[in-house]
This record gives sequence, structure tokens and C-alpha cells, in this order.
Amino acid sequence: MNTRLEFLFERYSFSEKDRFEIRQFFWLLSSEKQKNFITNFPSFAEKVKKIDSDIETEKSILIDEAVERITNKILKNRKKNIDSNIKRKIESLKGEF
Repeated sequence: MNTRLEFLFERYSFSEKDRFEIRQFFWLLSSEKQKNFITNFPSFAEKVKKIDSDIETEKSILIDEAVERITNKILKNRKKNIDSNIKRKIESLKGEF
């Protein structure tokens, strides 16, 4: 275990999932590339956080759009049912006259 890498994970609040994935490729790197990765970790962490933020924004947009579509379908269905009930009542009243 690389204690410097673990320290950086803590410092930049990486999730357990991200930590696991980074460890998987970190150990495949040569010693020189491991050193470079640790040296450039702040830049890497910033990019990961930006990507995570973009993903959260996209998820929020998609959820909002889905809720809007569902709401519109529910309202359309309710209107259809109301219109149908009104038509039946009108036909029933016409039959009474």
C-alpha cells in the first residue's frame, strides 16, 4: 500500500469506488509513472471532481425531465378521463330530454 496515495485519497475526499479503481491501475504503472501520478495528483483530482460534478448535473437534468414527462402524462390521462366523464354525462342528459 502506498501511504502517500492513501493520504491523497483522504485529502481530496475520493470515494471508495474511485479509490479502488485508481489503486487497480496505479500498481500497473512503472515506479517512475507512479511518482509522476502522485506528483500530478492535485490536477488529476480536480479533473475527477469536475467530471463527477458534470455527471451529477446531467443526472439532475435527466431526472427533472423524466418527472416532467411523467407529470404531463398523468395530467393528460386525468384530462382524458374528465373529458370522457363529461361526455357520458352530456349523453345521459340528452337521453333524459
